[in-house]
Amino acid sequence: MFRFVVIASSRDMARKVFNSPAYVKPCVVDVAHKLLRPTNWVFLDGKAHVDYRKGLNGLFTRQALEHYLPSQEEVYNKYFEKFLHISQEENAGRAIPYMGHFRELMCAISCRTFVGHYMNDAAVKKIADDYYMITAALELVNFPIIIPYTKTWYGKKAADMVLNEFAKCATKSKVSMAAGREPNCILDFWVQSMIVSAKYRKRIAKGETIDDSEKPTQVLRDFTNMEIAQTLFTFLFASQDATSSACTWLFQLMADRPEWLDRVREENLNVRNGDKNAPLNSDMLEKMVVTKGVIKEILRYRPPVLMVPYLVKKDFPVTDTYTVKKGNYCS
Repeated sequence: MFRFVVIASSRDMARKVFNSPAYVKPCVVDVAHKLLRPTNWVFLDGKAHVDYRKGLNGLFTRQALEHYLPSQEEVYNKYFEKFLHISQEENAGRAIPYMGHFRELMCAISCRTFVGHYMNDAAVKKIADDYYMITAALELVNFPIIIPYTKTWYGKKAADMVLNEFAKCATKSKVSMAAGREPNCILDFWVQSMIVSAKYRKRIAKGETIDDSEKPTQVLRDFTNMEIAQTLFTFLFASQDATSSACTWLFQLMADRPEWLDRVREENLNVRNGDKNAPLNSDMLEKMVVTKGVIKEILRYRPPVLMVPYLVKKDFPVTDTYTVKKGNYCS
């Protein structure tokens, strides 16, 4: 309300905005603090934000990502069967809106990747069904306050529900990892890193001599269940509408260009040595040159994220002739 939104119209200008933490900080919109919580790591500033982000980097290495593939394929297989059933039996011969189905698929993929099976199917479905209320609450034109029975009010209720579900998953993961079970989702690997770090800190406190090879790559502090839930919520926020939009465009544009769909199918069969049911691994993904090229072209042709608002903390000279005033948005 009563703010200017200055939109960067070039790649270099957008990079300048993203790479100027002294002048701007992530904000999305004012009400985002109420939905994601003001203590969320994405709203941290300066060194605190950088240190927090470094602690998450190990969750997204190639080795870690490969551990998430089986649960992702499990979800894909389930929904591909559902899509096939819808197309062939229930609605044969008529157009079917697929965006809603893709939103549910992306939500299921996200939740299984983030928290594995600590969250049951009913909770995943509830989040998928209600997540649109969070999206609506974050529209740029909404009032930045929570008024009963408005978009922001419904969005806050949905956000509270998501945070509660993730916090319960964090409790279960801590019990599981403490018992020595193998990690199989982002939450497990994060909790396992906390346990390893805690043991390292205890040894240091006792004055033990520890070889550098025994030091964890990143020494983490212990995170509360709510801190974990808030972080997972930001992952979900980043993976929902943009990815669902990209999938919908991919689905449509590939249908319009069957020759490219054939090439993608051929490449996928080749890397699996002709067995369409062979499980994926990271080496296979690296060999999918055509598939990756198609995805990049979709993202170029129909960018799913058009703007990322940052709040200007102090007057920001974006060019030699124009300065964005403190308190406005820069995207």
